[in-house]
Amino acid sequence: MKKIEKQVKSYLYYCERVRRMSETTINFKEYVINEFIRVSRLGDLRRLNNKTFDKWVSYEMRKGVSARSVNTYKAIVLAMVRYFEDTGMKVPLNFKLVQSLNEGELTRKFYTKEDIEKVIRYADLMTELMIRIMFETGMRIAELTRLRVSNFEGRKVKFIGKGRKAREAYISEETHNALEIFIGNYNIRDYLWGFQAMNGEPPTTNTIRNRLKTAFGEAGFEGFYPHALRHSFATNLQIKGASVVEIKEMMGHESIATTERYLHGFDGRLEELFEKYR
Repeated sequence: MKKIEKQVKSYLYYCERVRRMSETTINFKEYVINEFIRVSRLGDLRRLNNKTFDKWVSYEMRKGVSARSVNTYKAIVLAMVRYFEDTGMKVPLNFKLVQSLNEGELTRKFYTKEDIEKVIRYADLMTELMIRIMFETGMRIAELTRLRVSNFEGRKVKFIGKGRKAREAYISEETHNALEIFIGNYNIRDYLWGFQAMNGEPPTTNTIRNRLKTAFGEAGFEGFYPHALRHSFATNLQIKGASVVEIKEMMGHESIATTERYLHGFDGRLEELFEKYR
């Protein structure tokens, strides 16, 4: 085992056993760190310098990854470096020279039910189910990736969400029927999306992200990102009259303040609302 592989294993063990991070968080960290190692060809963290770090950042930007996502990736790698520095390791990376990328103005997107129906016309059954489940439950892409057949009890889906919190959601009758067909057609027994893999393991979140992005792009919706489906879930509940407290519970949030950041269904409609209610 290479030195860097031992270092990553040690750090992820710390994240799991000491920090008690969720499986989805650890899986995402592992994916980002492994991609960083692959691109940088780094064999030991003690040789990480700013030139190597900046080359990796430039590579991600050339791939078309958003500034927001690259900043997230950078934070994950830097957190690992800080961990080892706290243990006494000397890493020649100057943190003062690492600057956050300008993300520009954050514009949140959301999709209506009509938009979703349009998109799934460009999707195969598996991609359609992924889209429907995320739109109907507010599930995060990492949670979607690890879904098993055993997570479903009829229309109910039970899963472990962010912060190791047990969550419960419900899919529509239409989605449930399509899911039953999908499971039967491919004789799926464990991971929903792993039937095409030799070991039955699910694909990476990045693979699923690209799959969804392709369907949305072919339907004419550019700039898709998976979390927009979670925003869409919250916004459509709001439009249909659900209270913030109800939406908070359905999304599995700890605080209303977090939920309120998802509610943007009335952007650009203030005049209409004032006319309606004054």
